[in-house]
Amino acid sequence: MSGRTADELVRPTELWELNDGSLSALRQALPAGLLQYEPRDDAWFENPVLYRDGDLMLGVLSHEAFAVLRVSDLEAAELASAGFISHDSLPRIG
Repeated sequence: MSGRTADELVRPTELWELNDGSLSALRQALPAGLLQYEPRDDAWFENPVLYRDGDLMLGVLSHEAFAVLRVSDLEAAELASAGFISHDSLPRIG
């Protein structure tokens, strides 16, 4: 989305529940995963956005090979212990 002000970036949108059926559709359309740039076959979507309790959890920009994942402190610790690196742990160029 784009807009001149932050207020213009807010708009109502239809949401779908992440359940067995929607997971199956995602796996079929994006067999390489949520960061896949081009959906498969006749699929019409890309850049999935996932919400948890109404708040953004995952936002994907596939053409930029970038995603934002919002997790709790506990989830961040679990991801770190599983070997996932966070933006905060990446080296900085001075």
